Amino acid sequence: MTLEIQPLQLEYEFLQVLLEARAPLGASTLVHTLGKKYALSQATIGRKLMEFDYEGYTVLKGRRGRVLTEKGVARVHYLEKKLQQKNVNSQLLRLLNNSGESALLDVLVARRALEREIASLAAIRATPEEITLLEASIASQLELLSRDIIPYEQDREFHMLLALAARNQVLLHAVQLVWQTGRDFLETADIRRTVGSALVVDHRNILDAVIAGSAEQAEAAMVTHINQMIEDVKRYYAIQNQEQPGS
Repeated sequence: MTLEIQPLQLEYEFLQVLLEARAPLGASTLVHTLGKKYALSQATIGRKLMEFDYEGYTVLKGRRGRVLTEKGVARVHYLEKKLQQKNVNSQLLRLLNNSGESALLDVLVARRALEREIASLAAIRATPEEITLLEASIASQLELLSRDIIPYEQDREFHMLLALAARNQVLLHAVQLVWQTGRDFLETADIRRTVGSALVVDHRNILDAVIAGSAEQAEAAMVTHINQMIEDVKRYYAIQNQEQPGS
């Protein structure tokens, strides 16, 4: 049984073997290691090594084989970090794809921690153009609600606009990971409508604080917004559990 080939992982393993080698390596040697692991022919391995030569990661030492260059060593370290981050992201996405009350509450608690800081920074850094876009987002949400349509995408858009206005790449990346499935926006909007909460009101309060340039008010408005979502989720599942047969 052969393993599925992931390009970055395969490149990393090739270069890592060369990094650890005490002598130059050729395709015939790699056939017995990576070749067997991934069912790669000697020709395929040789072509891959030629690609590394072209990129400047390896250099041919006569007929003995290849060794890594300084650029190749740097590439190994870069791929190692990239793969570690990819693994962390995959684990987080698997967690976010879990369904049920506990998983949804975990997502909202994470959002609260991140988005309170985002709202605070947005109040300080938002430009007039960004405020205009936020106003337009709220107007779009209200228009859809007037037609009895839940504004899922517009909800997400509002929070993304705030994150961009905050101008903090670390916070933006972190919150995008939490949002990546998009599931919590759909579920919480449906839940809030079901339990009778008014939608968009919280967004209006957040934007008013941003317009006023008050970081403290914006942070408080965001915390109130997500706390209300948390309470609505708890209330919704409590009602669902009461309605279950035999409960």
